[in-house]
Amino acid sequence: MLGHSAEGYLDIQRVAHLRRMRELTTLKREGDLVDALLADHGLFHLEADLRWIDMTAIRLPALAEVVQS
Repeated sequence: MLGHSAEGYLDIQRVAHLRRMRELTTLKREGDLVDALLADHGLFHLEADLRWIDMTAIRLPALAEVVQS
């Protein structure tokens, strides 16, 4: 709607999420039990966000039609 690439924005978000997931995976592997539990919490949320990003990317053409009408 703003003339910017929604796909590009989603790609940027995907990269940021994957970077954070790598950080949390390292924390989980190297930390104690509390670190592992907190890392799992963050990882599960990021996984859900990534699924939403993927689903949204698939729906972008349909969304563009709705916005243009």
